[in-house]
Amino acid sequence: MSSILDTSSLYNTYSQTASNAVSSTLQSSLGNVSDTSSDDQLLEACKSFESYFVQKVIESAKATIADEDDEDQGEYMQYFGDILNQQYADAITENGGTGLAQQLYDAMKTTYHV
Repeated sequence: MSSILDTSSLYNTYSQTASNAVSSTLQSSLGNVSDTSSDDQLLEACKSFESYFVQKVIESAKATIADEDDEDQGEYMQYFGDILNQQYADAITENGGTGLAQQLYDAMKTTYHV
């Protein structure tokens, strides 16, 4: 029997909306880089992009190993797992990460002569 309020569809809608919002924010912050941007602003935009990229890699990796036991993780992990993935990605990025932020920063700094 289905419930009146299907929480999984609400979660999927919220997750997609949040992902689109993050993508838009990153796109606008990278799009606003200009000759007048400071080094710190450029580096922060690059770190934000790397963090988002790492979060998507983590989510994709988890999806490849998903099985029937995932439903046993509990409701809280289903709802807050994305937040945990984001925290992992932020920590990875802040501790050196993949080096993607630094490479983007160097390339954009050369291109825009910041």
